[in-house]
Amino acid sequence: MGIWGWLTRAAILLVLVVGGVGCATSAEATEMPAQLAAVMGCDASKVTITGVHWFREASGAWRVVGVINNGSSKAIDKLMTGVETYTKAGQPADQGEDVSAEPHDLQPGAQAPFTAWIDREIPGLDSFKVVIDECVLADPVERGKVEVRNGRMVVDDKGVAQVTAEVFNPGPKPVLVNGSMAAVYDQAGALVTAADVDVATRNLAPGESGPVRASLYLPPGGAKTIKSYKFFMDAVVNQPNLLPLDVTHNVEIISHYNDSAGHFHLLGLITNPGSRELMASLQAAVYSDASKSMLVDAAYFNTWIPLQPGETRPFDLFGWGALNNTVGLWEQLSKQNAAIVVRIEPFLTWPVDATVGKLVLLDSSLSYKDGQVFFTGKVQNDLPGSINNGLVTAVLRDKTGGQIVATGNAYLAISDSAAPGQILDYSLAIPLPPNEDPAGLVTELTAIGQQP
Repeated sequence: MGIWGWLTRAAILLVLVVGGVGCATSAEATEMPAQLAAVMGCDASKVTITGVHWFREASGAWRVVGVINNGSSKAIDKLMTGVETYTKAGQPADQGEDVSAEPHDLQPGAQAPFTAWIDREIPGLDSFKVVIDECVLADPVERGKVEVRNGRMVVDDKGVAQVTAEVFNPGPKPVLVNGSMAAVYDQAGALVTAADVDVATRNLAPGESGPVRASLYLPPGGAKTIKSYKFFMDAVVNQPNLLPLDVTHNVEIISHYNDSAGHFHLLGLITNPGSRELMASLQAAVYSDASKSMLVDAAYFNTWIPLQPGETRPFDLFGWGALNNTVGLWEQLSKQNAAIVVRIEPFLTWPVDATVGKLVLLDSSLSYKDGQVFFTGKVQNDLPGSINNGLVTAVLRDKTGGQIVATGNAYLAISDSAAPGQILDYSLAIPLPPNEDPAGLVTELTAIGQQP
């Protein structure tokens, strides 16, 4: 039994005990915790998941998909479900999977996609079944509306549906966008698959827009059947903190290129102008032309370790969708005078109180092969205390002019913390621009660590 089941039984037992003793006379004796009230007030028997189907993605993981139907009279925030596995004989294939679905504000009579991703072998598997254990009511908070515009859906060269669009806040109040999910449908309007988004705009001021992108792996033959897409979002009125930096003054785009594998790279610098350490998040959007009539792709960059006051750190946005997996797409966009827009995401940008220091690089070496630079070596924590995060950054510059040609990061594998004196391995591969001569480059390596 899940924790929500125990909480529900505990709440019922509490009601029975109070009723047996006598009438309560104080507010403390009669009030129920909001979490329990939300669970007990939600009638899970009136919520169904229909059209359940499944397939294996290219990675070998299982994708289980269905449609959530709210047949109750109240808005639903969350479902606790069990994805059960069965053999042909109708016996459990394994222990199944506990999965939370968060439609956030699923109104009575409305529908939303359900999706579960199960990455393991299941011997003897024949079928899946989704069972709803508990549900939670939506919070009674002030909500706004967002519009999805300037979007498109394409199937890339790997057979993945790349869905990209702008999220726009048309209202007079700032909003926080919760739990973005994308779904694709066939010509009959039936759900094919759904997944959480890869690039998500969260905080939007009135009149502001930002990118959203999802990469959806399709079932066999699915590329020929998909016809439409839809994003599911919950916009809550929310006042974000003022940003401690801005794109115009603190972010610089240096260059962009496609590497030998066809992957797109957007290079730049981000500077912390404040007097406190800073976590920051950047989003980049590529539009089809200068008029920004259609958003083609989007990617993001998050600082792994806070920027120190006054620090300038290089970045490479490379986790694109269609641009990384469609041959010749950037060349085509370049001829159309494509536009690149960068924004700072307030939800993941905030000042912090953190201790960050330099680490010692040991036994560093580099090699070149097939248009990539490979770095390997060790890092020693010589700071006075333990670190819980570590980052190695490599920057390759042109010998003649000093311009940054390529950059990349390697996160140190720290499960809990690394004690003073502890040595950690790192490895890093950086794709170069086409026809770049490694002999004409100089390399800079730095390592930093963050203390708890």
